[in-house]
Amino acid sequence: MREDIFHMLANPPISFVDCPKVASAPTTKGWGNKKDTSPMNSYASATVISTESSDRDQRHYLIDRMYTIYYTAKTALQRKFGLMDDEAPVTLADTVKRIQDGQFVIPEKYGDKNTYGSLSYIRWRDPKAVEDKAGYEAAKADLKKAFTKVEDTIRILPPADGLKALQDFEAAQDKKPAA
Repeated sequence: MREDIFHMLANPPISFVDCPKVASAPTTKGWGNKKDTSPMNSYASATVISTESSDRDQRHYLIDRMYTIYYTAKTALQRKFGLMDDEAPVTLADTVKRIQDGQFVIPEKYGDKNTYGSLSYIRWRDPKAVEDKAGYEAAKADLKKAFTKVEDTIRILPPADGLKALQDFEAAQDKKPAA
């Protein structure tokens, strides 16, 4: 959530400037011939002028890529430490196979629950997978430290240095073993 706020701050909306006045015919209003003389009728179009420089465009691009790499790595850590379930089955045949293979967990609090949609209470995961929140937090702290270093480089140094830092960050995440 916090990263989403930083992303919004890093990508401000495009600013609008005064619209040029465009000649238009006054419109008739109602049943009579009374003409609408509203001054807004003379503004038929808007012109958007972006004042962003190429440096700023490059930084926005690098920051967007940085967040994508970060969230991909964070998701991989959540899977590695057993904090994220597998994708739910899509077809009925796949659901039956996953149940037969024992690749699901029923949380204790829902074990005796009377319900119509009982499949919605199943966690689709390997029951042998152990949740390790402490290990995840430690690994995430290292990831966040690397993320902050890359972000500082992108925001402060020239975009070419930011690109190099981003490529190093991405390569480091690619080298980490999968879950």
